[in-house]
Amino acid sequence: MNILIKISTDSELISYEAIALAFTLATFDHVVQLYFYGDSFYILADSTTRAYGMIQSLELYDLPYAWAGFREMTVAFDDKILDNIRYFDGKISDKLDEFDSVLEF
Repeated sequence: MNILIKISTDSELISYEAIALAFTLATFDHVVQLYFYGDSFYILADSTTRAYGMIQSLELYDLPYAWAGFREMTVAFDDKILDNIRYFDGKISDKLDEFDSVLEF
């Protein structure tokens, strides 16, 4: 299955659970795309959060670069995050047909 996981929360626990779910699904050969937007910006910008560390492990699970819906990321994020996330220029709604399931956190 192709699964899109949209993360907009500023809760460390919820973002951790969402990324952990992505890792688990990828382990079972699902194609998973993470999309960060909204208040999740604060979780990724904070180097003390679990999500900050987990986003650096996408390659270990054969996950593609995460998408981000915020332009200011190049100013606020360090290279460890920027190496694993790309700005999504466009409307995420235009991509929804590519996914079998969309999960929102």
